[in-house]
Amino acid sequence: MKSIDADFAAGLLFLVIAAAFGITATSYGFGSVQRLGAGVFPLVVSLLLAPVGLALVVNALRGRIGEAMAPLDLRALFSILAALLFAAATLRHVGLMVAVPGAVLIASRASRELTIMKALGVAAFLTVFVWAVFVLGFSVRLPLLAGVL
Repeated sequence: MKSIDADFAAGLLFLVIAAAFGITATSYGFGSVQRLGAGVFPLVVSLLLAPVGLALVVNALRGRIGEAMAPLDLRALFSILAALLFAAATLRHVGLMVAVPGAVLIASRASRELTIMKALGVAAFLTVFVWAVFVLGFSVRLPLLAGVL
């Protein structure tokens, strides 16, 4: 499969996902500037993803032919999927201080070059970032550590 085919397929997939998120967003409330509603996030995702998909489709249709597509890396695919499932299953039950670093460490298994020290650094940064954005910024009620905080 040439990269033109991969770019075209990825672009179409991004456009479909953007349309699905955008259409879904219209059925939720948008809230106010001070208290954003549930429809804002899917709308923003769709507005960011659609131009990327459009650019990929346009570049593919312009005839940019490149190298063959890389083979599918099952280790990376399953690591990312496992990290998402771990975060979804543990976030409300054990809190941010376990769910976010755990998901990052599981996802870090997707890379063969990433060291454990770098993964721990990313996990620490993302834990603080998620807490600051969602708990402080958006006032989402998430436990930091279940039963403690």
